[in-house]
Amino acid sequence: MSQPALATQLRRIERMFGGPLFERGREGARPTQLGMWVLVRSRSLLPAFDELRRDGMRYAEQAAEKLKIRVGCMSSHLAINVIKCLHELLAGADITVRTEEAMDLLPGLLESERLELATLGDYPGHELTPPPGVVYAGVAVEPIFIGLAATHPLAQREEVELRDLACEDWTLHALAESGHREHFWAACARQGFAPKIAYSADLSLAIDLIAAGRCVGMFQATSKGYPGIVIRPLAGTPLRFRHMIGWTEHGPIARHGPDLVQAVTKTYWSEVRRAPVYASWLRRHVPLSPPV
Repeated sequence: MSQPALATQLRRIERMFGGPLFERGREGARPTQLGMWVLVRSRSLLPAFDELRRDGMRYAEQAAEKLKIRVGCMSSHLAINVIKCLHELLAGADITVRTEEAMDLLPGLLESERLELATLGDYPGHELTPPPGVVYAGVAVEPIFIGLAATHPLAQREEVELRDLACEDWTLHALAESGHREHFWAACARQGFAPKIAYSADLSLAIDLIAAGRCVGMFQATSKGYPGIVIRPLAGTPLRFRHMIGWTEHGPIARHGPDLVQAVTKTYWSEVRRAPVYASWLRRHVPLSPPV
């Protein structure tokens, strides 16, 4: 700014505050007591104003352009429900989806605003806490089931005791998210054994290994099954998993979050009834979270 323009603006600000903010001397201008107070208070306000300006620019861009939503999905059956409901709720939005085998990456991607929405999950005793600027909402808690070869001696049981699998080899995904291993180990310890993880494998290899009778593994209750494998509930439901959705507080999902959670939850419970093993389990047990 030119010196006259700066002087004019300073006089305007001083009139607003009711007194001089600077005093001039041989060594230049120094703040008065009032000026120092204004400077100190201003420094605490500037970051909030900068955030307000950035958010305003973001909303202006969203209003001017087609709404863009980047979705991150962990490996769960909830992902397709979220994508379907999102398209119905925000028709015409530009929605892109990326999957992550390691769910632990997703909270950081939300916090850094590289994603606007993500499907997440956690385990009892290892609940996730949202990072700054991110909101989490629960969708449903479901039991974790077990997958056995169709020829396995326990395959004919309606439910399997976890302790009866103490001598089995297990397969566990090499990139199992934080809390999964710990929850599994703790459940086995309560049943009096330590599991033997013979295979760290992705889902496609794990399915082949289980079908061949090489090991057993954990499956989502909503799984509809695989050739050569039977999926069975665990007696007493020692293993549980919570489905969640996360979104950025100031992103395009924020004002639609509650409606999205309600729609996804309703769709989840509708889909559950098409998963034969889970539907049968629900007829015998109280749901772990209230159905919609």
